[in-house]
Amino acid sequence: MHFGQAVQSGPPRQSVEFTYLIVAATLLPPDKKFRWPGVVMCWAPTPMKTESPDAGVMFSSKAEPIPVLHLSLEVTRPQFSDMLRLLETGRFKEFYFSIEDGADGSWPIRSWGMTTEIRS
Repeated sequence: MHFGQAVQSGPPRQSVEFTYLIVAATLLPPDKKFRWPGVVMCWAPTPMKTESPDAGVMFSSKAEPIPVLHLSLEVTRPQFSDMLRLLETGRFKEFYFSIEDGADGSWPIRSWGMTTEIRS
């Protein structure tokens, strides 16, 4: 988990916060025949971030012997806060996402979601 703040040059000069989470993961295709090593990064955009038409992006590294999949998700500030609280309390159950056709080892994320446990 990373929190920070940086001053962006202007004009006008502007202080911008940044918050992101990076976790190791295994990614399973729908047929669940193989587990891909992966990294998931979730970040809440700053006001200076340009609009993106996608929910995120998945790309592969050229690591040997098996490429590592990297999943980068843009989430809202409230989603990020909720996700962090649920991860901290161990209530995270499952994460899923769908990708669109990609090119050159990069695929746009069409949608993503997560399920959690409800404890009373």
